[in-house]
Amino acid sequence: MKPDPSNLDVTEPLNDDTVSKYLIENPEFFDRKADLLLALTIPHESGSAISLLERQVALFRERNRELQNNINEFIFNAEENDALFEKTRIVILELLKTGSLSTLSDAVDDTLKAEFAAHASRLFFITEDGKGMDNAGVRTLDITPARETLGKLFDKKRTFCCELTPGQARLLFPDTKKEILSAAVIPVHLGEALQEEKGIGMPILVIGSDRHNHFNSSLDTLFLDFIGEILAAHITRLEA
Repeated sequence: MKPDPSNLDVTEPLNDDTVSKYLIENPEFFDRKADLLLALTIPHESGSAISLLERQVALFRERNRELQNNINEFIFNAEENDALFEKTRIVILELLKTGSLSTLSDAVDDTLKAEFAAHASRLFFITEDGKGMDNAGVRTLDITPARETLGKLFDKKRTFCCELTPGQARLLFPDTKKEILSAAVIPVHLGEALQEEKGIGMPILVIGSDRHNHFNSSLDTLFLDFIGEILAAHITRLEA
C-alpha cells in the first residue's frame, strides 16, 4: 500500500533519496502538480549543443511567461477601466442633477475634482468679449486670449491631456492656490445655432492637477470624451 503523503515523517531529512522514494511511491504526484512540470529543468546528454527538445521546452516556457504577463496586464487594465467607469458614473449622475448653468458650474468644480484626483476643475464658456453671458455663476473665456494662449490645442476641438505652460495655467486656473502643471481639456460640442439660441458661448471643460504627469498625452480620453458628450446633451435643456 502506498504511504499517505499527509502521514509522511516530517522529521526525515529531505535529500535526493527521500525525494526519489516519495516520487516512486507516488507516481500520480505530477498529475496533481502538473504546473511543476513547466518549472522543472531536466537536462540530458547532448554534448555542447542544445538539443531540439530542450530548445522547444525553453520556447514553451518563454511563451507561457509572455502569456501570463499579457493576462496580468489585461486584468490590470480591466480593473482600471472598471474603476474609471464607476467614477464617471458618479460624476455624470451628479451633473445631471443640476437645473441651471450656474449650479452645473458648481457641480463641475466639486465633483470632477474629487473623483479624478485632480486639484481643480472648471467649466468655461468661450465667447467674444464675454458677450451673451450675464450669469454671475458662469465662467467665461474671451476667444482671443484663449486662441493665443492655447495655440494649436484650441483648434483641435477634441479632448487632449498635456502639461501646461505657465501662461496656459494662468488662463485656465487663475484662482487656484497651487500651480497647475497638467490638465485635461474637454470641448463640449454645441452647435453654433444652439449657442445663439441659448445665448451662451462654446463650453469647454478643464480638469487640472498640480502634478506634471497626472494628465499626459498618452492618457486614454474615452471616459472624458463621454463626460463631454453628456454635458453637451444636458446643457441643451438647462436654463441659462
